[in-house]
Amino acid sequence: MLKTASELLLSSAADGADLRTVDPETQARLEALLEAAGIGKLSTTDGKAFADPEVLRRLTSSVSCALDEAAAALTRMRAENTLNASQADNRSLAEACSDGDVNAVRKLLDEGRSVNEHTEEGESLLCLACSAGYYELAQVLLAMHANVEDRGIKGDITALMAAASGGYVDIVKLLLVHGADVNAQSSTGNTALTYACAGGFLDVVKVLLKEGANIEDHNENGHTPLMEAASAGHVEVARVLLEYGAGINTHSNEFKESALTLACYKGHLDMVRFLLEAGADQEHKTDEMHTALMEACMDGHVEVARLLLDSEAQVNMPADSFESPLTLAACGGHVELAALLMERGANLEEVNDEGYTPLMEAAREGHEEMVALLLAQGANINAQTEETQETALTLACCGGFLEVADFLIKAGADIELGCSTPLMEAAQEGHLELVKYLLAAGEQNHSPLDSLCLSQNKLHQPVLPAH
Repeated sequence: MLKTASELLLSSAADGADLRTVDPETQARLEALLEAAGIGKLSTTDGKAFADPEVLRRLTSSVSCALDEAAAALTRMRAENTLNASQADNRSLAEACSDGDVNAVRKLLDEGRSVNEHTEEGESLLCLACSAGYYELAQVLLAMHANVEDRGIKGDITALMAAASGGYVDIVKLLLVHGADVNAQSSTGNTALTYACAGGFLDVVKVLLKEGANIEDHNENGHTPLMEAASAGHVEVARVLLEYGAGINTHSNEFKESALTLACYKGHLDMVRFLLEAGADQEHKTDEMHTALMEACMDGHVEVARLLLDSEAQVNMPADSFESPLTLAACGGHVELAALLMERGANLEEVNDEGYTPLMEAAREGHEEMVALLLAQGANINAQTEETQETALTLACCGGFLEVADFLIKAGADIELGCSTPLMEAAQEGHLELVKYLLAAGEQNHSPLDSLCLSQNKLHQPVLPAH
């Protein structure tokens, strides 16, 4: 349209051509140009409007401006393209690979650059291309004999691991065709299969298994591919691994974690259900002597715990364990979970290896709502540890939890119990407001002076009552 307008204007200026002879299609184009330039719609009846001198003046001015702007834009584009081309020519091979610029990479390789160069971070070019999913670039690098097992300067992962970690199944297949070691391990003991399972890349997992990937390799955490899939909640990946013979109850050497305990800890309900149906041992214990139920209780996964209990998980402390599911729930302040456990028969007075009941743990952590729930269910408010006679109240005061201490005292907690009374605990830890509260609550039989002197914090000094 700009070309048409330009030709018309030039011809009319040169030989005084009458624009009434312009055909209707050209008139419509010119009118559209005027409208785009902000000029009102013109009448084109019989072409007379185009013979009007004022219209011609406006048309000439508007179209000329449009042509000038278009020319300027083209000039800018040419300059930018020239600059970009110049910058592209100055890129290193690693930069061209990072940009996925296959043509630039080919050019640089043809000029004699080494295909086995490394990036500034020490990564191989092939690994860089594979981690970014640049299939065509990977093809070019392999065709130029890039080392398929190059781990870079850091000696960490191979290109196959990088591709598997990103879920790039076509690149994985390409690398395997070029002889990539399917069972190579990274500096952290992970294989391509481990990475694919952790990422949930089912197609990659299937390809690697068909190529003979070792299904029981352990990484530095002692995790097998199945354990990584379970920890991430990838059910379909786990299903395929079991079909290929993965051990469902295999556990890590150091922490004794299993696929089920990992899934329970992370709260992956569907994965837990799948593993239970596949025969996972829910009474297996980790190095901390935690069962699957106890792992679920640590982070308050109510529905996972419910499923395990429905599958006959032991609700109270297992033999050789140091704490109960209820103690773990109370410590974490998981009220709904604690209510479920008590509904299923959890022992309110079961003590852990420190001698603490669930109520003591809840008070020590400052969970007022949990304290209220346990007391409502009949927990012993004045239960004491054997050696130091600690109570829920002394533990709350040691932690400075004024609201919890207030709740316990109003519920009948004895403020005189303990080798170190609640007031002594609060004073020694420097909880000024709590000390004031306890004094006001009537604690008069023990002087807090000895406890106060143990602290170097001058903030404690004003706590002493005047005599």
